[in-house]
Amino acid sequence: MSWNEIPLLKYESEIFVQVGAWKNLEELEESLILHEMFLLYRACTNEFSKNIKALALAQGADVDFEDDWYSPEDRVPDEPMRPFEVMNFGIPLGYQAD
Repeated sequence: MSWNEIPLLKYESEIFVQVGAWKNLEELEESLILHEMFLLYRACTNEFSKNIKALALAQGADVDFEDDWYSPEDRVPDEPMRPFEVMNFGIPLGYQAD
């Protein structure tokens, strides 16, 4: 992975919004080293993950709060979906008909 492939603006903006301790992105960049920024980003994404798990638990899902691993990398499928697959892609509404 090269420097051009790291989405720094994505990480910075997420930290900026979640933590809110800086006046602007330039101040954030000046106050954190890269390693601190990645650790803070991971903490923010773990907090988001825990919130999602709490919502899922409230709806009756079986969740594991000890598993806090969250991948900040976007998952790209090996092959794009075909138009037919997109049109027939089922989106669950969170309940099942018996």
